[in-house]
Amino acid sequence: MHGIRQHGLARSFYEECLDASAALEALGYGLDTGWLLGVYPFGTRNPYLRALYSAALEQGFACLPLKGLEQLNNVPKPLNVALHLHWIHRIYHGLETAKQAAVAGADFLELIQQQKDMGRPILWTIHNIMSHRSAFPEEEIALRARFAVLADHIHIMNPGTVDLCAPHYEVPVDKTFSVPHPSYKGVYGDYISKPQARLSLGIGCADKVFLLFGELGTYKGTRQFLAAVDALQTSVGGGAKVIVAGKAGEPAFMEDIFQLTAGRADVQLHLGHIDDQDVQTFFRAADVAVCAHPSGLNSGVAAMAATFGRPAVMPHALTPTIAGPEGSVYGFDSDNMDTCVAACAAAYSAEQSASTEQGLFEWAEAHAPRKVSADFFSSLRARL
Repeated sequence: MHGIRQHGLARSFYEECLDASAALEALGYGLDTGWLLGVYPFGTRNPYLRALYSAALEQGFACLPLKGLEQLNNVPKPLNVALHLHWIHRIYHGLETAKQAAVAGADFLELIQQQKDMGRPILWTIHNIMSHRSAFPEEEIALRARFAVLADHIHIMNPGTVDLCAPHYEVPVDKTFSVPHPSYKGVYGDYISKPQARLSLGIGCADKVFLLFGELGTYKGTRQFLAAVDALQTSVGGGAKVIVAGKAGEPAFMEDIFQLTAGRADVQLHLGHIDDQDVQTFFRAADVAVCAHPSGLNSGVAAMAATFGRPAVMPHALTPTIAGPEGSVYGFDSDNMDTCVAACAAAYSAEQSASTEQGLFEWAEAHAPRKVSADFFSSLRARL
């Protein structure tokens, strides 16, 4: 599985490490050059992680998902071990009070310090300034600030990460290295045509289709965008169709969504899990993908849109993450939905040009998962 070994019920983590060491040795990496990379937290359904680690073994890294950091206390010696952290706010899962969050943060940082004391490099990928649904913002800011100090290396995907995080916590620039978000080329099925996709969704060939894709949440700006659909219709000269596709959010939020879309023939809601083979239907049917969230560092939806040759609309802070192709991304002021509507109109006009789609396909190829993965591990090895 591209260097990622699933936890088996009958095998210990120690045995998994031995298997990983044997795999590295078979590829020519000895005890001095091969690395075990403990990954935490790890979601087996997360396509980003699978893409990032897709070339790991060939680059001399065996990536092992961790259920908990304590598993690293049982690693065969003298293997090289490093630790890669992603969404560190997940240590708060299930907690109810700020006091509990503060204690969990302190315990987590102590475990990280123990790994550092054992000589194990600590790597952090910063996905967002803050978690999307931060239940304990003060505690999370403190956690991120302290973790940035503890981390040896910090992987960023948005060139502006240091500046964007600065109002909240410091990211030491000398610790950072930049490797962009991969495309999703080869990750999802991509074999149906635009007319077929539109027929499947009951959308006309002449409609101007704007897609909001992914789990619905207050942080994504979905509510604000839907409130501006009339302005969107005016901006594009009518004929706009908005598709919202993804898992439903919290009940109170969804009630707002239902009220905003009630009786509107120009908005489709597709609520629920989107199967991997159905992803192509929504992006092939769309003219433009809209990432309306007001804050963030990266957008997997924008990378997905580029993979299917569709331009994206997103906040100005995110536009550097899809750099290169002309007409590929259109930025807007995150606190001004009028600028989002204007960007949608500009993106739709660009989508009508064959050169836009071709440029995005070229971006997706240049940022294919295995290419980005190889760049990531080459950059990491140079720092270890």
